[in-house]
Amino acid sequence: MAEAVLEHSDTFQPKFQVNMRIIADELERQGREIRFYGSDQETGLDGVKLASKKGTVRQNYVYLFPAREASEWLSDPDLSAAVMVGRTEESVLPHNVMKHPEQCGEGAFCRIPVIQITDGADFFEVFDQLQQIFEKYGRWEWALYRALGSPKPLDDILLASMEIFRNPMFIHDANFFVVSAPRHVEEMPVWEIDPRTGRRMVPMSIINDFRVDVEYLEGLGEKGVVLFSAEQRGYRILYRNLWNQNRYVGRILIDEIEGALAPGDNDLLDYLGRLVETCILKKELFWVDMGNNAEQFFTSLLNEELQDQQKIMNYLQFLKWNRNDTYLCLCIVTDQKDFNTLSASATLGQIDVQIPAGYAFVYKGSIVAIVNLTYAGTSGKDVLSRLAITLREGLLKTGVSSEINDFLLISKSYRQAYIALEMGRSGSSTNWCYYFQDYMLDYMISSASQEVPVQMLCDDALRKLQEYDGENHAEMYQTLLVYLCQERNMLRTARALFIHRSTLSYRLERIRKITGMNLDDAQVRLRLLLSYYMAQGML
Repeated sequence: MAEAVLEHSDTFQPKFQVNMRIIADELERQGREIRFYGSDQETGLDGVKLASKKGTVRQNYVYLFPAREASEWLSDPDLSAAVMVGRTEESVLPHNVMKHPEQCGEGAFCRIPVIQITDGADFFEVFDQLQQIFEKYGRWEWALYRALGSPKPLDDILLASMEIFRNPMFIHDANFFVVSAPRHVEEMPVWEIDPRTGRRMVPMSIINDFRVDVEYLEGLGEKGVVLFSAEQRGYRILYRNLWNQNRYVGRILIDEIEGALAPGDNDLLDYLGRLVETCILKKELFWVDMGNNAEQFFTSLLNEELQDQQKIMNYLQFLKWNRNDTYLCLCIVTDQKDFNTLSASATLGQIDVQIPAGYAFVYKGSIVAIVNLTYAGTSGKDVLSRLAITLREGLLKTGVSSEINDFLLISKSYRQAYIALEMGRSGSSTNWCYYFQDYMLDYMISSASQEVPVQMLCDDALRKLQEYDGENHAEMYQTLLVYLCQERNMLRTARALFIHRSTLSYRLERIRKITGMNLDDAQVRLRLLLSYYMAQGML
């Protein structure tokens, strides 16, 4: 297998080793007729040597010898890999090198990987070809190394790899933004442009297809190289997911458009992916945009870890946002049991691109969206309207904060959205969208009652009215409630209670004497209404 060794020093020193599967692919592309006999494990090789009876066999080298000497050389236990030139009598490997002697034909498993060249090739010409293969991949290794220090490392890494993979390549992040695509051909998708940042992104039509494509969704959790069938795009795609520890951060893709993919490409792409991952982990290859930096920035804000106001202002300036713009926060979850961060990546990307000016990211098991309504020139209602189809089809529930005019309060805005979501889901509502303003009073009462029982928060006047009604079979408690709800309008109150105005006047006078309340005082009325609200919650 191709190996990648990255030294833990101030600079990266990638070590790539060619294996026999890659050599076999290269020889076939050069027109050689070969038979390839694989082994259980493809060992990384450092170079090629001519087999010599005077020399000692060194491991991790491929040895070249005539096919007529196969029995002699292949029996050496120190041999790691072999290329033999010419035909044997049976045109197969000798039995002593086979893992299973009864399986001696092409494609059989061997103790070591072996390539047999059967087209009558010149012995020293083959040696030269093998040397050129090692030189080619050595140049690629150092081109990658140089790319790491360039102003556009991802672009330069892919450009350096075009000769290796013989097809157009690109990288997208977890939200389907194209972070590198240095070469575009006609058969590839035409990238859409995010109007907020000018960044390229995978077209929404493809994202929508991926959201319901079983093959795509199953591939999101893969840690190795995967071949995507031609069913959806019309050509096969070889890809490798990119991981930052256990977090999916994107994908490298090779479109099989200009040349046939080869088996050895799997090892090559795996090396390339691990190189990029290591760079991301060491923060040597982060792209500075609304991608990974924004997620770290907003996460720190919601955790209230970032307290330096100047740093916050600097990042707002980078986003071209102002502190006193109008902001809205959404907290989005699903009740689906199989919904997780990986399977949600397509949904996350779709939400993000439909927010006219903002950012969506995964936070504590939910999707959080922060929207700058001022920058977008839109309203919270319009934002929810844009997201409605995505949220409903995804069986998603959304908590919506109040609009705020100070970015420094964004963590409190998230808290509002989270509270609205939790209170909305715990109720009997079948809605998919919960607004904090609709649950504000419930939250205020719930917060107050954490220290003082609800019954002790209610005005004592209600207890007096209930006692009076019980003793006198009267309706003073209900009369006062209707009177307050009708904003002290005598006519509407009398109609609502189905009584005469004179009867209402008599009852209000009795209420004043029982409670001692001045109902002309606005604060008294507010206190009474809140008491009724809390009391009804206890019933």
